[in-house]
Amino acid sequence: MAKVEIIGPKNQFFDVVSLIHDQGKLHIEDLTRKIQSGEMPVDRMEVVEKQQRDQDRMDELLIRVRAILKALHREETPIDSAERRKEYDRLYAMNSEDLANEVAKVIDEVEDRTSTLASSHTTIESELALLARYEPILHKIQPLAKQIVTTGVYESVALLVERRYKGALEQLKTELDKITHKQCEIVSTDVDEDTTAVIVVFNKAYSDPLHKFLAMENVNQIRLPSDFQGMPFDIAYDELKTRRANLPDELKKVSTELEAMSLKWQLFLTTIRDVLIDKTEEIAAIPKFGRTEYAFVVTGWMPVDEIKELRQNIHERWGDDVIVNQTEILEKDFGDTPVSLKNPKVIEPFQKLLGVYGVPRYGTMDATWMLFVFYPLFLGMIVGDAGYGLIMLGLVLWMRFKFKENDGIKLATSILGPAATSVIAFGFLYGEFFGDVLGPKYLNIIRPFSIGPVEFPFIRTHFITQFMIIAIAVGVVQIVLGLVFGVINAVRTKNKHHLYEKGGILVLLGGIAIAVIIALFADMFGQWSTWGQLLFAGVALAGFVYAIKGGGVMGVIETIESVAHMASYIRIMAVGLAGAIFADAINEIVAGTGNIAVGALIAVILHGLGFVMAAFSPSIHALRLNFLEFFGKFYETGKQEYSPFTKTGGEKSA
Repeated sequence: MAKVEIIGPKNQFFDVVSLIHDQGKLHIEDLTRKIQSGEMPVDRMEVVEKQQRDQDRMDELLIRVRAILKALHREETPIDSAERRKEYDRLYAMNSEDLANEVAKVIDEVEDRTSTLASSHTTIESELALLARYEPILHKIQPLAKQIVTTGVYESVALLVERRYKGALEQLKTELDKITHKQCEIVSTDVDEDTTAVIVVFNKAYSDPLHKFLAMENVNQIRLPSDFQGMPFDIAYDELKTRRANLPDELKKVSTELEAMSLKWQLFLTTIRDVLIDKTEEIAAIPKFGRTEYAFVVTGWMPVDEIKELRQNIHERWGDDVIVNQTEILEKDFGDTPVSLKNPKVIEPFQKLLGVYGVPRYGTMDATWMLFVFYPLFLGMIVGDAGYGLIMLGLVLWMRFKFKENDGIKLATSILGPAATSVIAFGFLYGEFFGDVLGPKYLNIIRPFSIGPVEFPFIRTHFITQFMIIAIAVGVVQIVLGLVFGVINAVRTKNKHHLYEKGGILVLLGGIAIAVIIALFADMFGQWSTWGQLLFAGVALAGFVYAIKGGGVMGVIETIESVAHMASYIRIMAVGLAGAIFADAINEIVAGTGNIAVGALIAVILHGLGFVMAAFSPSIHALRLNFLEFFGKFYETGKQEYSPFTKTGGEKSA
């Protein structure tokens, strides 16, 4: 990334900004803070009254254009990119007033009709859904309704009652007789094995108290749609069936007209939308720049290899009138400098996961590849069951193909795929498949074997001490690695305090480790053992002094934390061992049932619970070890990701 400063005469300002916008590579720096603090001896560029009016009008038109496009809802309509570019250039070249007038003219021609059609489309779809709910209900009660003949003095209401509550109808009749002074009749019939249809006929004079009573008692009344209210139920059923049969043709007619309008206007409207977005963005960016009485100043950041093209484009149009300078990025500006991460495609999804923690500070190491390595590694070490891993991988693959258009699912499966593969690999290493199912206690498929002094499979429940040592060793390696990366970042950013602190802790830990090794193998070193221990104890003390010199009190705290964080990796053993014991216990319960069907049911339920636990809790621990223990040793977050001032390429980028 390079810091760029562009200076030129004020009368060329808007053309230069348009060129920068068109190239789409410069991340603009907002100079407001520097100008207000006096760090830059220039004034802030201001939006004049006419520009503000133009922006307000274009914002209003943009809202209306987007509403029309939403009403057409035909984003899949094919658009000729060459034709779009030609139309874009024509519209963009217009001045704000001519552009607004042309857009307003198109909106006036299209807006009312698309709004009417869209409203009709939504209404018909809603009505179809409503009638689809009511038709089976009326179908159940309409045979009973045909038996009822009501006059103007009487009203009827229909109820659906579960057959198991049919006995309560006599009690309901008693209560309704009290309300209506015995001017009420109940007729019922069973419409299927689960439901009884009931029609209550009563004097209209008691309508309000009767409906209030039914509502208070939570009786399931059938309320017809507004168009069918007041009709007898059997007539309403016939009318509803007719209406439902006609609606698809109406919906098709509306959809066809919307499709025709989309084909006619989609290209022009999407192009207008993009032009309006770009025009308003350029006006909105004006206050971020600086000015003097005769010149303008634009600053920002862009990739180093893009500067040559920018210089060439500017020189071709304005010669030496507009100057492009590449300035040094000072250490104090590292926090404000945007960061652009570039990783191989297989690692790229982990950038989003890293983004949860924050983008790396400019000049420091990109930790994306570290997440790619260590998150699946830790999850595999903790879960370590090939059965659970295969279910994870199966779900990942199913989601990947089922929801292949969903960007969120694609991202999640790209992260979980390697993790699930790691779980399967460690499952083979541990000899675990839904616990110890394949071991000698049950199916006896996996047989122990040795490679040198190491015995496989490494059964975690048997080698608890060894597993704990391995977990702590992993922690030592990652914490030391984090401190090494901290030293590298300190050198890159020229941060002397961090260099002393991280380097001092490294020397301290190294000195202690070597002194302990010499003490353990004292016989090998003979009379030099004591001197060696004293020497490296002195080295450790010097490291501690430098850690305090670099970080002060925080240097002491960081030193203690480094040791504590190494011990924190015991959670790999603890959580993993708990999962393995739980799976083995499930298998013992299943084996003890003595019934294949019952045992299979229990196995599915409990191993399902075990899988859910394995999918969530170990993931949290694996992320915690990376984000807290590991990243805490070196990772520094920046303030912003590289986001260039670029023109739209459609609604997604807009």
